[in-house]
Amino acid sequence: MRLLSDPHVRQALISLALLLGSYFAARFASYLLGLLVETAARRTTTMLDDALLSALKQPITYLLFILGAWGALHRLPAPAGIVSRLDLGLFVISILLVTLAFMRSFGILLSWYTSSSRFADSSGLAAEFGPMLRRLGQLFLGVLAVIAILQRLGVNVLSLVVSLGVGSLAVGLAAQDTLANMFAGLALMFDRPFRIGDRIKLASGDVGEVETIGMRATLLKTLDDTILIIPNSVLVKERVVNQSRPTHHITTRVEVGVAYGSDLALVKRILAEAALRCELVERERAPVVLITKFADFSVNFLLIFWTRDYRQQGQAASDVHQEIDRRFREAGIEIPFPVRQIIQSGAAPPRSEG
Repeated sequence: MRLLSDPHVRQALISLALLLGSYFAARFASYLLGLLVETAARRTTTMLDDALLSALKQPITYLLFILGAWGALHRLPAPAGIVSRLDLGLFVISILLVTLAFMRSFGILLSWYTSSSRFADSSGLAAEFGPMLRRLGQLFLGVLAVIAILQRLGVNVLSLVVSLGVGSLAVGLAAQDTLANMFAGLALMFDRPFRIGDRIKLASGDVGEVETIGMRATLLKTLDDTILIIPNSVLVKERVVNQSRPTHHITTRVEVGVAYGSDLALVKRILAEAALRCELVERERAPVVLITKFADFSVNFLLIFWTRDYRQQGQAASDVHQEIDRRFREAGIEIPFPVRQIIQSGAAPPRSEG
């Protein structure tokens, strides 16, 4: 009893009681949040509330314990320097936990918005901007946490920001290409000349489907099943052909030469019918057959038809070529080949025998 009459001992016991109480309160809060998650999972069809509660369960539990630890610390009969250092440590941990909770919540809400909300499938814009918004949001929350901690440590944040601004100017001058690619990436996302999954053709002749539109570069999956990495600044400056817009139909051209003396009207009819016989060719748009040139060895024709899907253009052209060859053989139409006669001057005439 004499020991309990000591005020320092009483304060220490109260601090211990607060610490234990906060621990049990945190455990009880964790149990309640677990029940809420189970209840929400049974009553709602969306997974948004379940994911949010699960993500916030651990940070809230720890924050409740830290709150009790803070109250116990300030009732603890200890030197002011030790209390100040411990208080600073609890503050930093609390800021980190709050930042973690906001980052998790922001990530879950953004994932739901880009995949399950009614805006997700309207234009695809949300899905394309999702990764960039996630990084920017996490960076913003991280900067706020650092500013709060620096303020608590007594650092003049305003002067630090000015110093960083001068330093960032030097960094920006040294990283002009990277910044140009980043701004070009933003321009591509806002202008949207192509989307993820579209097939584009570059000025260099490379063709591929857009895999990712990043902040620095865009990834194309080429026809060889390889990944082509293109800086965004290149895509903004050069000519890009989007083969997926406005439809998946693509114009295909086949050039054929026939021998002089062939029935040209029959050739035109055979070429048009050969295109329409191919299942990959769009039948609602009639093929176009043109005589393009009277060449040295042949009369040249150009057959233009529309393939239903740009991904099948090569196979459609192959099938049409095969059908043209079969029909030409049946109709007796010849596809000529160049013949060259070599005349050698100054050679002695052949000597006759006998």
